[in-house]
Amino acid sequence: MSLTQVLIVDDHAIFRQGLRKLFDEQAEFTIVGEASGGAEAISAVNQLTPDILLLDLQLGDMTGLDVLRRLGPGLKTKSILLGADIQRTDELTAILLGAAGVVGKYAASETLFRSIRAVMSGEMWVKREVIAELIGMLRARDSSSPDALSHFGLTARELEIVKAVVQGMGNREISESLGISQFTVKHYMTRIFDKLLVANRVELALFATRQGLAQNRPHR
Repeated sequence: MSLTQVLIVDDHAIFRQGLRKLFDEQAEFTIVGEASGGAEAISAVNQLTPDILLLDLQLGDMTGLDVLRRLGPGLKTKSILLGADIQRTDELTAILLGAAGVVGKYAASETLFRSIRAVMSGEMWVKREVIAELIGMLRARDSSSPDALSHFGLTARELEIVKAVVQGMGNREISESLGISQFTVKHYMTRIFDKLLVANRVELALFATRQGLAQNRPHR
């Protein structure tokens, strides 16, 4: 049986060393590399293509979510996000960005090993509440009207702005395109972020693309 190859990414050397010692006691796993930052992690994943990426949420140069976003979809490596204090929005975003699991840093070592085994067998390792929320989001999508105006509670104007963001338009361009003030655009953006549980424009664009909310150009 081949060993599960693991890449550890954390900006604290002591934590990485501790994980390495834990894995040394498990015959089924092998550590193929370490990284202390996001850029280094992305390079290591591309070079080593490990089975599992253990990715810290907070890194020095970027967040774990930024790493997932830059790695993009269709990755052979399965990612598990680690964090001392992971918020619900971070969990949801991580899964939407392609993570296969989320584990707290204070969890027992056996919990981490079990999560890796589950992920390697094709399962997701996340809290039941997160799964329920994701299912709710999918049901909202499936029960919406064909023109997607009711997706996730978005109004017609909010959907227009989402489409514009996906096309790479800034607030000024959106205001000019839709004939509204930049202040109004900012107000809409805040409401959109809250409704779709995203933290910034990049997450919004990714989420909207995956959910099919941005198929047409915005129009007045």
